[in-house]
Amino acid sequence: MKYHRIAFERVSCALAFGVLVALLWMPALALAQVELLTDAKVAQIPAGPQPIRFSHQIHAGQDLISCEYCHIYARRSDVAGVPPVRICMGCHQLVGQQLMEVQKVVKYWTDQTPIPWVKIFDVPDFVRFAHFKHVTANNEVYPNGVQCQTCHGPIETMPTTVKQDANFGTMGWCLQCHLTIPGMMERKRAEPASEGSAFLKNAKTPKGHYRPHLTDCLTCHK
Repeated sequence: MKYHRIAFERVSCALAFGVLVALLWMPALALAQVELLTDAKVAQIPAGPQPIRFSHQIHAGQDLISCEYCHIYARRSDVAGVPPVRICMGCHQLVGQQLMEVQKVVKYWTDQTPIPWVKIFDVPDFVRFAHFKHVTANNEVYPNGVQCQTCHGPIETMPTTVKQDANFGTMGWCLQCHLTIPGMMERKRAEPASEGSAFLKNAKTPKGHYRPHLTDCLTCHK
């Protein structure tokens, strides 16, 4: 029994050492699979209105970084959130510091100054849009939430972030989606509803919870 225990301990140690070596080598192997960028290649990215040549095509497309890794409030707030500089530096303190564009990020970090990103996707001030209600949606059409690309287009393919649909954020554009939810066309109102009215609770989610009528004025205007 003692021999078997010693043998088992040796095998366990060997396995643990192998796992440790693999974990240490994984970042190096990952970097080896990615072609390192140069200033010349980054300069080919259209500048756009942004202070830094940021490419969703590289970050979300090539590097497969999740949208919510950078837009940290999307799942729990009305706004998705502009990534703070510390999010950028979480990666770029280790990679890409040879690039002039990344050096700009480092300077913002050193100066303790937020990057003055130019907002591309926007809605009028009289419109209330809640990101978290869309990202965490659970209905017949979107059982796993509304994907970012549904509204923002194939963002992971964009070297420069642009609005692909000029109608983005307009009332008709939003209603085109809301009207796809089963029952929205059938439940017409004969009288206006006030906030908190029982009329607002005439549609159930797949889980049986009530939800507001998605074509009611108060759903988006409040």
